[in-house]
Amino acid sequence: MVSSSKLTSTGSDRTTELAECGWRYETITQPDGTTSNILVPLTAAEFLHPQEDYRLPNNTFHDKIAGDAKDILTRRYANTPNVGVFRDLIVEWDIPDLGDHCPDTFVAFGVKNRERNRSRFIVAQEGVRPSLIVEVVSPRYRKPDRETKVVEYARAQVQEYVIIDRRTYRGQELEEVLGYRLVGGFYQPITPDEEGRILAETVGIWIGLREGRLVMEDVQTGERLKTSLELEAENQVLEQQSGEMAALLARYRERFGDLPPDGV
Repeated sequence: MVSSSKLTSTGSDRTTELAECGWRYETITQPDGTTSNILVPLTAAEFLHPQEDYRLPNNTFHDKIAGDAKDILTRRYANTPNVGVFRDLIVEWDIPDLGDHCPDTFVAFGVKNRERNRSRFIVAQEGVRPSLIVEVVSPRYRKPDRETKVVEYARAQVQEYVIIDRRTYRGQELEEVLGYRLVGGFYQPITPDEEGRILAETVGIWIGLREGRLVMEDVQTGERLKTSLELEAENQVLEQQSGEMAALLARYRERFGDLPPDGV
């Protein structure tokens, strides 16, 4: 979904608009018959139902949260081969007149050959549909993320829809996690707990925000699920501690000889 082409535009206002709205290329034919490609900001409708060559808006918060959601959920189902976790993959629904969507992250159960290279998730061919969709709100398109997609994902029969939003209101930064669950063919709001977390029953995870960080916790154990970077950092600390203990043991043996056997 994310184009590899660099954003080249003159004028900071134009560049800002393209970054906030997202963009697509449009071919323009000149009077002399030559053609050139220009960058055109996405409309709200194009953002809602993007095509493969569209570049959707993004920022560091959006990228971090969506990336962590994909990472954590992928690790959770690493040993469950029929569960697919996808990010920025266009979903082609099997419902007439319902346009394609490109969720930030989604989970689908009953997937066959999840490692297969996909440019689109075609529900009619997959035989399954996303069970959980996680969207990080794009500031320029808050209404489509928080309102329009609630209606359309319910129509698409997505069991749960979780929205992660951070915005500035009267000089204060507000963090919010919203959730909807399909009940009788319609979405019902999921009531957050005292910590503002949403329970995603489809994956058995509490989902929340803490100081701009995505927090996912196992419902059964209460354990916070960690990202690959966090686990890697922990392993590095353990390796360092192990090396320090080995060095201490070596110095001890140099001075006092081997350690006495257990029980002596």
